[in-house]
Amino acid sequence: MAMRTITLKLHKPGARKRRIIDEAIYNYSRAYQYLLDKARKDIDNLRKNYKDEKGRYRTTVISKWVDKNTARELNRFDIEPFKDSLIMDFGMTMASYLALKELKSDAGFPVAYISPGRWEQEYEQIFSEFEKGQQSEAEFEKIVSKMAKKSEALKPLFFCRYDTKRDYCLLYDEMKNRYYVKLYLMNARSENRKEINCRKDRVLRYIFKGGKELESSGRKERYLLVPLSFGKWQEAYLKKALENPSILKTARLSKKGEEYYLSISVDIGDCEAVKTENYLGVSRGIKNVLNFAVVNGEGEISDKGGIELEKAALKYCPKNGNALAEGGKISSGDLHKLANMIVEKALESKAQVIVESLIDRGDLIKWEDENGRLCPSSISCYAYNRIVEILDYKLPGAGLPPPVKVSPAGIFYTCPNCGLRSKDNRFSKDLLICIACGTAAAVEEAGSLNLSKKLIKYKKEMLKIKVKRMPEGMIFLNEDIGLEFAPTGTKDFLQEFKEEIRRMAEDLKTKKYINRKDKGFRKKYSLIKKLEECENFSDIIELEI
Repeated sequence: MAMRTITLKLHKPGARKRRIIDEAIYNYSRAYQYLLDKARKDIDNLRKNYKDEKGRYRTTVISKWVDKNTARELNRFDIEPFKDSLIMDFGMTMASYLALKELKSDAGFPVAYISPGRWEQEYEQIFSEFEKGQQSEAEFEKIVSKMAKKSEALKPLFFCRYDTKRDYCLLYDEMKNRYYVKLYLMNARSENRKEINCRKDRVLRYIFKGGKELESSGRKERYLLVPLSFGKWQEAYLKKALENPSILKTARLSKKGEEYYLSISVDIGDCEAVKTENYLGVSRGIKNVLNFAVVNGEGEISDKGGIELEKAALKYCPKNGNALAEGGKISSGDLHKLANMIVEKALESKAQVIVESLIDRGDLIKWEDENGRLCPSSISCYAYNRIVEILDYKLPGAGLPPPVKVSPAGIFYTCPNCGLRSKDNRFSKDLLICIACGTAAAVEEAGSLNLSKKLIKYKKEMLKIKVKRMPEGMIFLNEDIGLEFAPTGTKDFLQEFKEEIRRMAEDLKTKKYINRKDKGFRKKYSLIKKLEECENFSDIIELEI
């Protein structure tokens, strides 16, 4: 199931409706932050006791931490209409945080909203630490800036289901070709409830199975009815929803400036699978925003190039002479535009996309000249990672596999011809010259080309296993994956070996086998998965006697 988000604008809600929406979003933010604050005090219990049977953090399991007493405490925020959604939203956040915490021990605890009173308390504490020299000026400014954003922006209100009698749903006026949203934002005690009288000049039908007409109930309702406005591409999805309402899933209600927006997750279905034949590497650039290279299964180049700023017509904020330098800004729309270009190229090439994993380490594309001036990349790590996140759903939506994320280590100073990895190969900001074979290449081209060949190289790498003869028989060893295997002789050797690898893989998944904080975890995980998925071990195993 491939998902896409469409954002619709609430069209000119009146003063009463604006007041109700503002109050709902404000209450939701306060209640959400209340759960986060309470969870922080009980984080050890959450970390140890709220995992699924496979040892993973899941939304449904974390949500059970909100017991009946805590759920009742939330009532003081007047969030009864969307309490289930709030608890699920909290569960998603905590599951993501706890999973990240296992990989990155210094991951910061999530914060959704800082009230004025809390702002004053935390600012005084941070300023005191700054005055005592416990924080640098840069750290102080960064923390205060982050706090300011959290005090100004409220948490978007989450609707966990599409329903005609709770959460939210859409309606359609066929005569005027207008769409409306029905939002359940008030509880039964609210004084803001009002009777909804259906006008005679319009017929609103639910975009729901059966397509019933909205009728007046004669009582004060807990929902608001607001018209929507949108662009042509959003309308195309709404027309699909008229034919198949089940594609409409969860939604978020947010406020930006003085306008209100409803972002709906739409199930766009799975496209016909594209059988990939090539590899497409996509790296950051210095002159270009992104660079790409396409190779076949043998590593032969069939296409290469870059996406230039002017040709891509991107909106940017110049900094330090580089349009999209570290810290520079690039719009969300432009990130989607870049992702669409990659998807188009991948479809054209029938290629598996390979990208840099810029989470735990950088790619060292920056260059410091002889005068000590730093020449950064044209796009920040943050913006590149956002493009990768977009590709995670856009590629499957086009029938292609999701992008493969690989380590960026060495891609800008490894020779794309002989494979020698040395920092001495980086001759200048723009040029790579191999000290072994003399190959010269543009640094930007080398990065994307090395990425495109990563999977080919990985598949061809042999796993060396030492074989030792012991008094009790043979033993097979490999330190990289922690292998110490002694065949019993009661079965075929390869069959026993496969069973041992499957056992190790299962232990790894349940975290019994290795600590995920171990620096060698990824290498071990990768090698074990490679063995587990291999049909013929003799293709990748080299025995050393």
